[in-house]
Formats: sequence, C-alpha cells, structure tokens
Amino acid sequence: MAPLQFELDILSIIGLIIILAYLGSKMVQRIGIPQVVGFILVGVLLGSSFLNLVPLPLVHELGFISEIALGLIGFDMGSHLRFGDLRRLGRSIVAILIGEALGALLLVTAGVYLLTRSIHTAFIFGALAAATAPAATVDVLAEYRAKGPLTTTLLAVVGLDDALSLLLFSFAAAIAESLLAHSGGLSLTQMVTLPIQEIGGALLLGIGIGVPFQWLLDHLKERHAVCAYIVGTVLFVAGLSSSLGISLILASMTMGVVVANVKSDNSQYAHCTIERVGPLAYILFFVLVGARLQVSMLPQMGLLGLAYILLRATGKFGGAWLGGWLGKALPQVRNNLGFGLLSQAGVAIGLALSIANRFDAYGEVGVQLGHTVISVITATTFVVQIIGPIMVKLAIVRAGEAGQALPLEEEVAGQRYSDRRESYIPRGVANP
Repeated sequence: MAPLQFELDILSIIGLIIILAYLGSKMVQRIGIPQVVGFILVGVLLGSSFLNLVPLPLVHELGFISEIALGLIGFDMGSHLRFGDLRRLGRSIVAILIGEALGALLLVTAGVYLLTRSIHTAFIFGALAAATAPAATVDVLAEYRAKGPLTTTLLAVVGLDDALSLLLFSFAAAIAESLLAHSGGLSLTQMVTLPIQEIGGALLLGIGIGVPFQWLLDHLKERHAVCAYIVGTVLFVAGLSSSLGISLILASMTMGVVVANVKSDNSQYAHCTIERVGPLAYILFFVLVGARLQVSMLPQMGLLGLAYILLRATGKFGGAWLGGWLGKALPQVRNNLGFGLLSQAGVAIGLALSIANRFDAYGEVGVQLGHTVISVITATTFVVQIIGPIMVKLAIVRAGEAGQALPLEEEVAGQRYSDRRESYIPRGVANP
C-alpha cells in the first residue's frame, strides 16, 4: 500500500504565513523592536534557509503580492506629502536627497575600489548603495504614528530616492560597460534615456490617473464603495506601471500627491482605506522579503560586504546631515534623518539581478561581476533589513515625533465634520 502523500495547499501556506507573522511581530514588539522585523524574521524561518515552507519558486510565484504592497505603500507616501509642507521643507528635501545619495555613492565607490582595484566593480556597487527601501520605513512610521518635519522629509526622501538611484545606476552601468568593452564610453543620450523614460512615464501615469481619480473621489467619499474604488485604482496603476516598465513606487506616489493636493484634500480617506486594506499585503510582502533572504549567503559577504554596509551607512548619514545643513533643515531633521535611510531591498536586489543578466555578454569578467554583486547585495540586504527599521524608530523617537499623529479614524471624522460645517455656511458669510 502506497504511503499517503500530503502537501499544503498554497492557500494554507498563505494563512500560516499571516498567523505566524502576526505572532512574530507581537514577540518583537514586546522588546521594543518594530513589527516589520518580526515579519522578516518569520519569512527567514519559513524560507529555504530553514523550514522551506515558502521555497524560492513560491516566492517568485507570489511576486504579485509585492507589487500590490509597493503600490499601496507608494500611494500612502504620496498622500502624506502636501504642497504646503513641501514648499516649507522643499530646499532641505532636495539638498538631503542629493546629499545622502551622492554620499553613499562616493564613499562606497572609493572603498570598493581600494578593496578590489576594479573601477567598474566600484562604480556598480556605488550606484547600488544610493537606493533605499521605502517599505520598511513607511511601516515603522505608521506603526508608531509619527508626524512632524522629520517624518514629512523622510517620506519625501525615501519616495524620490528610488528615482534618483535609477538615474545614478544608469550612468554607472553605462560607464562600467564602456570600461569592460573598451569602447571609449557610451553617449549621454544612451545613458539617460532609460531612467528618464521610467521617471517621466511614472509621473505622467500618476498625474493622468490621479486627477480624474481625485475628482470622482470627491463625489464618492461618503459612500461605502470608496474603499474598493481607492484600492482598485491603486492596483490598476501598480499593474500598469509594471506592464509599461516604469517606476511603480513613483507612479503610485505621484497619484497620492495628487489626492493630497488637487482641489480638496482627500488624503484622510486614502489613509484610512490603506490602513484597513494594507496590513495583510504588508505582512505577506515582508515575509516574502524574509523568505527570499538566504542565510547561507552571509559567509560570502566577507570584507567587501562589511565595507559596503559601513560605507553606505556612513555616506547616507553624513550626506543627509550635510544636505540638511546646506538646506537649513531643522536640527531634529538634520541630526536624525540619516538613521531612516539604512533599509535596502527590492530596488537594489532587482538592479543586482539586472547586472548579472546585462554583463554576461562580457565573458568571464562580466559573469564574475554579476556573481559578486548578487552575493554581496543579497547578504547585506539581510543585515540592513533587520537593522534599518530599528534605526527608523530611533530617529522618530529622538526627534520627538513618535505618537504625534492622531488615529486615522479621528482624522477622517474631523475632516467629515469640517466638510459638513462648511456646507452649512451660506455664501458670502465668513467662516469663523
């Protein structure tokens, strides 16, 4: 008689992921660590490094969940960014964004070159160092209800950082290719076409869908259907971004900015919807991030990986401080923002994988470059994804912004009261 074979259905695995991730988050919260660290650690435990309940093929099969979560996260980030706040902080935001990206790029490039004596390898690692993962940062800010100039600046910087890192990576990859091919360099047009298309396309898509979305939201926001309408539109933009090959985070963030600023502020309704719908997607997203991380890669990190982590952290913190000083940012922003820029995940890993595919054509040197980049970035991502959320919490606590935001239900209730009160005031009568 053949033995019975039992295999968990994918739906059972997803349910188990959610249950264990929730319990894991509560365990780490008891010792003062952000819940996202618990999600990631549960993912590592369930992944191929240990129990293998969520093997890498399943992680790839569930990749659409990551797109859902990133779309919701980008939209939520954008809906926090009001033009009034951005105008007030605009100079410091731009200075900090440029400072932290270039700081990481220059320090990592110099350090990797000193270790490897390979200029093309140094350029690639330097460009990858500029990228920052917004997902974990946004989750920590929401968990601790942070509000204030540091929170606003941090949301703007991590949201725009992906766009800037794509531009820097395009230049670095083109230079590295020209060095390997001994072609004497690629044209400026070739270097900037791809990132300009990705960034410009994302902005156009976010605005093009965001404006009619905002108009209809004005008419639906008192109806029960508003939740489905908001989530459906965000998923539509996320999917369209992936199909068009443009920045998903930037497109959904741009739509969120439109919602927060065009005609009337509907961001409170968007926040409330995201808070209700987002948690399941976020839990699955971070568990899958953890399941993707390979503990076996840690020994391969070596001196190069350790140098990458330390130099990138120094460049991010030092560049953010210098940019804040030049941009006349408030001391609590200047002195703490660098702590919120350590996380690195999706964009960096995606670019690392693209390096492996892109440089195979250059023979053994190109293959070795791809292998080195994937090994180091995968291993260092494991480290910074655990440390990064803890540092975000440290930043908002040091700045005094933790717990400053009202629960979203209270904000929405206040917005509804304000809307109704204004509608009762006759025309020509001043609003006291």
